[in-house]
Amino acid sequence: MSYTKLLLIIVASIALNACLDDNKPDADDSILPKNQEVQETVQTPTPVDIGSKAPDFTMNDINGNPFTLSSLKGKVVMIDFWATWCPPCVRSIPEAKSIWNAYKKQDFVLLGISLDKDLAVWNSYVKEQNMNWTHVADGLFWDNAAAIQYGVGSIPSVWVLDKEGTIILKDVNPLAESEKIRSTIASLLSKK
Repeated sequence: MSYTKLLLIIVASIALNACLDDNKPDADDSILPKNQEVQETVQTPTPVDIGSKAPDFTMNDINGNPFTLSSLKGKVVMIDFWATWCPPCVRSIPEAKSIWNAYKKQDFVLLGISLDKDLAVWNSYVKEQNMNWTHVADGLFWDNAAAIQYGVGSIPSVWVLDKEGTIILKDVNPLAESEKIRSTIASLLSKK
């Protein structure tokens, strides 16, 4: 037997014995705080699906006033998660304007929820672009409270709620599915 083979067998035996040795002391856990959790957890939102009630939230509007989603009960609501730094979101603004103009005289609200960090930039952009619908933001980027509640993982993301606050469309891309959004809104508005 060659020296190299013998050396490999010895090293493998030592490694195997180390893995199987139950007499070895466990890692020193005396440095862990007594009676405390040893793992951090985060509250994960209940998944929101079509047919479930939309999670309620309160966030400041573009004028700094608190706005609560549940205040819109009795109206069809299109929620548009977006940001000024998101090119697809910016490209979808003309479609949002068109939808707003088509339904604004009915029981319809378009609610823009921005994931912008810089609220001054967001505020200026909304005004410059004449985005004359309701807008809210908290300046927390991807940690936006509503985005977390709704499980939003990409933007733009459009959600449509009926007059009772039930989710009818979930996480729809306004660039690719604008007809689906429009037909859903029109159908909901035609119901008495």
